Amino acid sequence: MKIVLNFKFSLLIIVGILFTNCTSDKKSEQYKSDLQLTENLFNFTTKMTTKDTIKIFVNLDMEWWMRHDELMITKNNDEIHLRTIIREDTTLLEPLEYGWRINNLGTITIRNENNEFEKHFALKSERIKAEFSKSLIYEIITSNDTLKYHTKSLGDKGREVNAYLKFMNSYYPNEKDFRPFEESQLNE
Repeated sequence: MKIVLNFKFSLLIIVGILFTNCTSDKKSEQYKSDLQLTENLFNFTTKMTTKDTIKIFVNLDMEWWMRHDELMITKNNDEIHLRTIIREDTTLLEPLEYGWRINNLGTITIRNENNEFEKHFALKSERIKAEFSKSLIYEIITSNDTLKYHTKSLGDKGREVNAYLKFMNSYYPNEKDFRPFEESQLNE
């Protein structure tokens, strides 16, 4: 009986030591990105590493039309990958369908010569300022910071939505969801 108790006690001590050794001081270091949008807005795809992910939420809501696009930019083997998901309220579309239509366009590899992808956002950096606070259009998010772009009025939002559609049409030329508005539609 004493031998069994000693054996159980010894086994308990060994398991305790193994458990303590397995959980102590062997924590892996978590990745900390050096990518700062405020400093690297004109070239964030160049500065990002394979561990960085940039998310861009696009709010295209105007009056009764509700649409939200989500862009995810990643980098692998020095190639820039763009994944796009479109969510659109279908309540007012014919035939009447109540709910949201989701169009997952998947991932494409984009050519980003001369950083033209980020130039679309960098050239609109004045929209980050406080006087542009009427309606959110873009929200660019990294692990370190977030930039929010706004429009001033409904007309301003319409022009910015159209600029976004033209921009995305250059990456998805066969996608009907990125056909820009005609000029007559913008002036209505």
